[in-house]
Amino acid sequence: MTAHADDPWKGRWFAPHESPSMDLCQRKPWDTLVPANHAAPTEPVAEGDLSLELAVAGADAPWGHFALPDESPVHLPPHYEPNYAYPLIVWLHDAEWTARELLDLIPRISPQNYLGLAVEGLTPTNRFASGSMSPAGSLDPLDGLLETLKDVVPQMRREFHVHSERIYLAGFGDQASVALRMLLRRSEWFAGALAFGVRNTKLESALENYDELRGKRVFLSAGVRDSRCSIADVTSLGRLLRSFGIQAVLRAYDSSESPTSKMLSDVDHWLMNGVCESTLV
Repeated sequence: MTAHADDPWKGRWFAPHESPSMDLCQRKPWDTLVPANHAAPTEPVAEGDLSLELAVAGADAPWGHFALPDESPVHLPPHYEPNYAYPLIVWLHDAEWTARELLDLIPRISPQNYLGLAVEGLTPTNRFASGSMSPAGSLDPLDGLLETLKDVVPQMRREFHVHSERIYLAGFGDQASVALRMLLRRSEWFAGALAFGVRNTKLESALENYDELRGKRVFLSAGVRDSRCSIADVTSLGRLLRSFGIQAVLRAYDSSESPTSKMLSDVDHWLMNGVCESTLV
């Protein structure tokens, strides 16, 4: 018997969805939220910013962006159905793509099909973000980011009905590379990744967890007018991922860095195809 058979939750998110709570939970307006891995502001908050948005956790919560208990920004569809296990898109945001901009993309992908969560990614100036070794006794920032998700995703699952086998990492530019590296590092946690306009296509070896990578799904996209993303490099990256057993697809669009309606529609079809395939298995 394998280790996974002995312990079906080994390496996965151990936070089963609870019965919908009918208790009113006070939530800050999401514009004022601080990401989970940011220090709380030291300056006093203006009185006008202290207004609270009321939401019913897990039942009839109003559409919009608000926060988990640790203040991680969340997107909830307008007709959230607590009995449906939703795919979750975990956006990695940075100075170029904010949490607001990324979460606002979800209803453009589909107004109803997905939950969204925004977590701060790694900055390209971080000298460990390229996969180099950390000093003795210090935490590799990629591992630190994974530890943040290990805390935040179970919070999301406790409040909302997330399908544990349909959690996708997503990012643009530098964060697209981070999303792919996280998938390779902890493939048992994620169904796959959405990587838009990858700039750094040099990935660490995935041979250590080759078996776990087989069947994972990756959507690679690039704009033909994106001066910071090479179509040739992304194509080579797709071939590399497929050599790991990953189901990688590449889409090129007549655009620069900004997502097009066609790209977002393709993402929706690609994600829902994964749902249908897993249902048929």
